[in-house]
Amino acid sequence: MPEPYRSLRIFISSPGDLSEERRIAESVISEVNDRCRDVLGVRVECDIWEHIPPITPNTSEETIQQIINKRIKQCDAFVLLLNKRYGSVKPGHRRSNTAIEIDVALEMQSLGRSIAFFSYFKKLAPNADQGRQETEARRLRIELEKRGLIYFFEDKFDFRNRFTHDLYDTILSSVVSGPKQRALSTFWQLGKPESAVHPQLAVIYPPVDREFMPAETPDRYWLRRLLPYVVFEDFKALTKIEKTLRIVGFRDFQFYNTGNTPDDLPDMNRVWICLPRNVLAQNQLTHYGNRVRFAFVRNASHLEIHWLPNRQSNSRLVIRSPLSIYLEEQRNGMPGGDWKAAHGRIVAKDFAILARFSDTRGRKQMPPDPLKDFFLAGIRGLGTWGAGWFLDRRCSDLEGQCERPNADVQFLLEVTYRNERILEVRDVSHEPQTYFDSENNLQIIRSRIRHYA
Repeated sequence: MPEPYRSLRIFISSPGDLSEERRIAESVISEVNDRCRDVLGVRVECDIWEHIPPITPNTSEETIQQIINKRIKQCDAFVLLLNKRYGSVKPGHRRSNTAIEIDVALEMQSLGRSIAFFSYFKKLAPNADQGRQETEARRLRIELEKRGLIYFFEDKFDFRNRFTHDLYDTILSSVVSGPKQRALSTFWQLGKPESAVHPQLAVIYPPVDREFMPAETPDRYWLRRLLPYVVFEDFKALTKIEKTLRIVGFRDFQFYNTGNTPDDLPDMNRVWICLPRNVLAQNQLTHYGNRVRFAFVRNASHLEIHWLPNRQSNSRLVIRSPLSIYLEEQRNGMPGGDWKAAHGRIVAKDFAILARFSDTRGRKQMPPDPLKDFFLAGIRGLGTWGAGWFLDRRCSDLEGQCERPNADVQFLLEVTYRNERILEVRDVSHEPQTYFDSENNLQIIRSRIRHYA
């Protein structure tokens, strides 16, 4: 697992009529890097197409642009400089290379990547005879101005001052998030695969069973879908996983549903979402035998977590989710049919597991960096969502148990929901059986509802 991410890569994009401003931007990045590298522990790197290693003469322009686009996807800040030129447009394309680079950066933002976007436009005087390049450049300005992604500068001195301010602001924001990075890095201690695999980490979720999907002719159903349905609460957990991985600077991961796992999955680190509906996750958990302090057990009509409070204990606690009682108390009498806002304005609770195990694969000696299995699973979907929320919002609670990189980590979590969002997630690993019994008591549940109402 790489060290906590303390480097900022800045990609500069612009057509060819702001060469002096490009040099100024490089100069500012170099000066800021010299000041921040040792004082704040943040390295600032400039990434522009001129820095790309030499490419063979017969490499197509489209291939070069693909390389540039990949570099943009890996950057932490995208800087756009624009004057009168729109940039070159490849044959068969409607948008210029510069516009395509902007699209890539904005796409990264829409996917939840924490990429900063800065655009600096040189002020233009009115021009009745603009020509195609200036006309398209002005149109692009309008597009970005609607998004609020724009700053107009008068001259090179104005640009230098503004860019320097924005760069320092970005670095300080990165430094503030440092404690969170350190806490999360203790949990995301990934093992080193023995062979070259991509990705190094697979995140595996169970799609919605076909029986719960809308009725439609079976042989036509998937014609209308790009990917299988995913449970909303699982999706929320997936977004938290992606966010926390990116915070620690790890990007070599990919999401898979249980019906589409890679052939070399055993050679990767793995994150398993939901245990009750994820048979692959259940099978993987059996690999760890008596190291596992929890089990999801189906008892009559409900699911339970059986939890071993400590290694010395001979008996497991039995934990039931009170979610159904909360829902019945607050939604009883609500009309069916379409979803109404009132359905979400409730209080609810669930319990969940957050765990990490080092996969020794039956080896006599543990390798220095064994592969890892991570499990995020609730009794109900709310718990799975809450496990992801805990990872993101209560990561400071991880540090005590996760400091040894190959140690097993197992949390029992209590998730509280209120009015369409997670209100709180607590580590209840050391609570007694009487506590979990009380959380399913009807009178206590009613008092909780009144308290949070």
